Amino acid sequence: MTLSGGLRYDMQHIAQPKVTNPTALALGFNTGQINEDSNNIGPRIGVAWNVLGNNKLVVRGGYGIYYGRTPSIMIGTAHSNNGINVQTQSFSGGVPAQLALIPQYPNNMCGAPNPQPQCAPPTGGTSSPPIIFMFYPQYVEPFIQQVSFGFEYEFARNFSVAVSWLGVRGTRIYRARDLNLNPATTTATINVNGGSPVSFQRYGTRPFAAFGRIQQFESTSRANYNGLAMEVKKRFSHNFQFLASYTYSHALDDRPDATAVVPGGSDDAKIVQYSTNLASDYGSGDNDQRHRYVMSGIWQLDYAKDLNPLGRAILGGWELSGIFTAQAGQPYSAGVSFDLNADGNSRSDRFPGVGRNTFRLPRFVSLDPRVTKNIPIHENIKFQFIFEAFNIFNRANVIAVNTTAFLRSTVVPPATPVLCTTTPAPCLAPVAAFGTPASSVFSPLTPRIIQLAAKIVF
Repeated sequence: MTLSGGLRYDMQHIAQPKVTNPTALALGFNTGQINEDSNNIGPRIGVAWNVLGNNKLVVRGGYGIYYGRTPSIMIGTAHSNNGINVQTQSFSGGVPAQLALIPQYPNNMCGAPNPQPQCAPPTGGTSSPPIIFMFYPQYVEPFIQQVSFGFEYEFARNFSVAVSWLGVRGTRIYRARDLNLNPATTTATINVNGGSPVSFQRYGTRPFAAFGRIQQFESTSRANYNGLAMEVKKRFSHNFQFLASYTYSHALDDRPDATAVVPGGSDDAKIVQYSTNLASDYGSGDNDQRHRYVMSGIWQLDYAKDLNPLGRAILGGWELSGIFTAQAGQPYSAGVSFDLNADGNSRSDRFPGVGRNTFRLPRFVSLDPRVTKNIPIHENIKFQFIFEAFNIFNRANVIAVNTTAFLRSTVVPPATPVLCTTTPAPCLAPVAAFGTPASSVFSPLTPRIIQLAAKIVF
C-alpha cells in the first residue's frame, strides 16, 4: 500500500479599485473594495493498494480540497464599471463633432482640417441610470472538494479493466447577481393555443432609481458532479494499443459564471433568470454529459522490416489510429424572446413552469481516423506525413439549436381567435423552429473535415 498526503495554501492578492462611487456608497454599496480570501488551506490524501501483492489488482482512492482564483475579467470590470470611470451617453439630432473627421462625413463639423483635440465635444447627450459592478464585501474564492475511488484489474497479459467513480462538490462559486430588484410579484400570461393562464413572477420598479442594474460579484453558486467510468485497456504490445471507455455522469449547478460582464449583450444569457430566487436555476449544468463512449487505438504496421530496402521504404513506417466517439446530447432551455420577468435582462427568461436545461440536443457520433507514414532521416530525426479526418462519415451532428420557444405575440383577438382567446399581457406565441438546428455564422453541424500534414520530429 502506498499512502500520500499533501497540503497547499492559496493566496490571491487583488488590486483594489482607486475610485469609489459616493452615490452607491451612500446606499450601502461599496464599489471601492474587493475582499482578499487569506485562509485557503487545501489538504490532499491519496492511497493505492496492491491487493493481491502481484500488481494484478490495484485499488485507488483520494480526497482533496481545492480553491479557485478570481478571474481578471471580474476584477477589471469592478474597477472600470463603477458608474464613474466609464460612463455611457447617447447623442441624437446630428453627427457628433468627432465623427466629422472621418472621411465618409464630408461636412466637417469642426472646420477641416482641424485635428480632433481642437473639436468641441458633442452636446445634448443623455444618459440612462448607470449599471455598476462591485464585489460582495465578504467575497471568498470558490471552494471545491473532490473525491475518487476505483480499481483496476489485469485479467490477461497486457489487458486490464478499470472501474472508477469521481465526485466533485463546489460551493462558494462566483456569479454576478442584480441587487437592484424588489421582490417579484405574481402575475399571469396565457398560452397562445387557448390554454389556461400560466402564473409567473414579475418584477416592478427598481428600488434605487439612481442606478440600473447593481451587479454584485459574489460567492453564492454551487455545483455537483458525479461520474462513473468503466474502461477496458490493452497496453501497447505486438504493435497494437487499444482503449475503450464508457462514462455515465451528471453535472448539476445553479448557473455559476465568471464572465457575465457585458450587460445587454450575449453575456446576459449566463445570468440566472431570477436574481432573487437562485434556486429556480438549479438543474443540469450547461456542460452536463450524461453518457459518453470513446474507443481509440493505434496499430503500427511494422511488418516490412524483413523486406529489401525498397520494400521497407514503401511498406514500412505506416501507422493507423483513430478515435470513435458517441455521446448523449447536451442540455438547453426553452427560452422566450423578451424580458418576461421585467428584470432588464431579455436573454435568460424561460417559459413559465419549465425548468432550466430540460431539453437535450441530439446525440453526437463521430469517427476520426488518422494514417501516418514515418520516414526515418537520421537516428533521432524522422519525417511524418499525416492524413486525418474528423467525422469521416459526415454525420449530421447537431451542436446548436434554436432555443427560443415562444415569442411575444402582437396579434390579439378577434383577428386570430384560435391563437389568443384572451388578451392578457403578454400573450405568448410558439416558435415552430424551436429545437431545430440553428442558423448563424457558426455552423450548427459538425461537417466532415479532411486534412493533410507534414512535420519533422526530432
